Amino acid sequence: MAKEKEKLCIRVDKVYDWITREIHKDFCFEGPEGLAKLGFNGDPDCVYPGVDPCAVFPEDATLEVKCFPTDAAGNKIDVDDIKVAQVGERQDVFVEDLDTTLQLVRLKTTGHFVIQVTAVECGKKVLGVLESKPQPFCIIDKYLLCAPEGTEINAHIYYFECEGTLTCENGEFEQLAATLLLCQSVQVEAEVKVEVEGKICQPREEIIAPISVCPDITFPPQCPEIFPPRKKC
Repeated sequence: MAKEKEKLCIRVDKVYDWITREIHKDFCFEGPEGLAKLGFNGDPDCVYPGVDPCAVFPEDATLEVKCFPTDAAGNKIDVDDIKVAQVGERQDVFVEDLDTTLQLVRLKTTGHFVIQVTAVECGKKVLGVLESKPQPFCIIDKYLLCAPEGTEINAHIYYFECEGTLTCENGEFEQLAATLLLCQSVQVEAEVKVEVEGKICQPREEIIAPISVCPDITFPPQCPEIFPPRKKC
């Protein structure tokens, strides 16, 4: 018979507040200085400042611009690895419309991204791909949160998107514009003890994998009409 429910004290992470936000960051690389900063390099032996994508690909090719998050060395990383940290002290702010006091929190999001230019011919055939040097970014945002003393900020990036356009003039680089879109989740948490009603769990019964039955041993069919021979007495 199952035991009756009883009061239990458990330790959990309580969520005091939770919001998500879209963060946009624009970048613009112009002229020779912008091209040098990008440092496109299609050949490992090519020296800085790198390759001009407008010069190496045919003028009628479509140049698609994408980017992806990386570490400082240019290695691809997961969006979860983009760093988000609180900076400065929290400040109490009275919100008159809500008749309550919240905390002003500043978060700094830092990382790197690589810009990738792909040349496509007739919408299908890929002529080549160039990648830039890792480009650093730093974004500071302010949040009004229920974040009293004793709570911790748990923030992370859960989505990364990048759009860009490359402008060429007479076969030479003129400008590359890119926009980062980061989706950030911000939770305010604290470890608390909670009294709940329940019962202690027990391990379930083990599920045994079905055992396959060995098939019967069979022999090829005989030809009794011709073998064994029938001998006359």
